[in-house]
Amino acid sequence: MRFRFNIIYLVFLLGVGFFIPITRKLVSRPEEFYGIAENQIRSINLQYPVEIKEINVKLGEKVDSGQLLARLYRTDLPIKLNDINYEIRELQVKRLLDTEHLQSEIRKLEAERAAVGVSYDQKIAQLETDHAVQTKVLSNIKSIDLESAKASGTPDPHLQRIESIKKEKSLEIKQLDVDLAELRKQMDAAQAPIDLRIKKLEGELELVRKQEADLEIYAPQGGIVGQLDFLAGEKIESYTVIMRIYGTHPDVVTTYIGDGRLAEINIGDVLTVGSINQPDYTLQGKVIGLGTRVRELPERLRRFPEIKAWGREVQLQIPLDNAFLQGEKVKVTMKGTRRLF
Repeated sequence: MRFRFNIIYLVFLLGVGFFIPITRKLVSRPEEFYGIAENQIRSINLQYPVEIKEINVKLGEKVDSGQLLARLYRTDLPIKLNDINYEIRELQVKRLLDTEHLQSEIRKLEAERAAVGVSYDQKIAQLETDHAVQTKVLSNIKSIDLESAKASGTPDPHLQRIESIKKEKSLEIKQLDVDLAELRKQMDAAQAPIDLRIKKLEGELELVRKQEADLEIYAPQGGIVGQLDFLAGEKIESYTVIMRIYGTHPDVVTTYIGDGRLAEINIGDVLTVGSINQPDYTLQGKVIGLGTRVRELPERLRRFPEIKAWGREVQLQIPLDNAFLQGEKVKVTMKGTRRLF
């Protein structure tokens, strides 16, 4: 059987040879990427368990920034109040015991100081009495010239003893005064940290008592109540999401720039963001965030969903007065990229 040449085959081969380089270029260095228009969802939760007293909004309701959303009650307050009061009482008892012990030591030293003073004073008084008696007796004996004895510089034993005892008294009293001052210093030093801790706990106690009243939750931003899983009367554990507020319109577009163009994007660059459903609708998006690594693209953002692709995450800030829906798939065009300085 003879082979018959068909010109269709030739056209097909030429077409494949022509389009392969173009297709490869478009895949490796595309001008357009897909992105998702969204905004930062504000989740409302608390770091302590609560009971819902009142819910003032409904699922899907539009709310304004600062609008009252719910009233709650902290269920951990009774336990917390009890714990703080117990710790305060414990510290007060410790302070009292420490103070009483040191005060007892101070009283002992004060009594000892008084006794030492009395003992020395009695000795001195007795010596002075003996000296007076001796002087009187000697003055009646005419054979002894007292004035001559004084002039000769002969020391009087009684007077010497009195001066010695006075010095001993002074030294011992000074040492006791030093010991008393040290004990008083220890008492002040022991009380200061306890007093500081009690003052701090009393501040916490006052704050917790203020929270005994109903807690009020206000909307951190305007938007739509997109999640509301609880009703009035229900109790919620710490950090459980009570509700989520979604912005009315997205303000961020998240896209992925392919490997071949990673170095062409910088913070502050302006790219074109367009609607897939309305090709004529476009706006400008400013680069506000760049991922720190290359990662696999979500299937929804691939040009060919069945083919895996990798890129760098890029976040674009877009005006709030846009027509995009939350989660809408959009086009991001690099052609005509502008850089803001």
